[in-house]
Amino acid sequence: MSKYVVMAGWDDVPHLDEQTKKDLYASIPPYQRDARSKGIPQLGSGAIYPVPESEIVCKPFEIPRYWPRCYALDVGWNRTAAIWGARNLDEDKVFLYAEHYRSQAEPAIHAASIRGRGAWIPGVIDPAARGRSQVDGTRLIEQYSDLGLLLAPAENAVEAGLYAVWERLSDGRLFVFNSLQTF
Repeated sequence: MSKYVVMAGWDDVPHLDEQTKKDLYASIPPYQRDARSKGIPQLGSGAIYPVPESEIVCKPFEIPRYWPRCYALDVGWNRTAAIWGARNLDEDKVFLYAEHYRSQAEPAIHAASIRGRGAWIPGVIDPAARGRSQVDGTRLIEQYSDLGLLLAPAENAVEAGLYAVWERLSDGRLFVFNSLQTF
């Protein structure tokens, strides 16, 4: 059996005039523009922001104690991930400085790792964690809170979140320590 891949962009579609193309392009999030206008496939993984890594990666430094910090947590059996950020209020810059990424471990293991980076640091968790665990029927958000994590449900507005990150990346207000290997 043979397979063929055909890429078709807007220039290959005769019924789209230039003004329609401009209007469509302006209405599409930046991370989707090549896929939609040029037919360049995106397979659901990899970079979604066209920002060179060299512009956002920085060497780790000691974060001042007075910078606000938080982390984001996404839980699951196949992988649980957390990422920590600190904000320089004077310059309105955010630095992602630590991460936790582990698969197939109990919540107590993840919680211990997260608390180890500062039990006082508040976090946000995927609101889907309000649902029940497949393992024992407990609510994961409650279970992680009971394990000593200061958690609140995150806003789950995907497009708004993507735009907020894109804006910070574009104007030099979001940086990532080069020590974050999974990120």
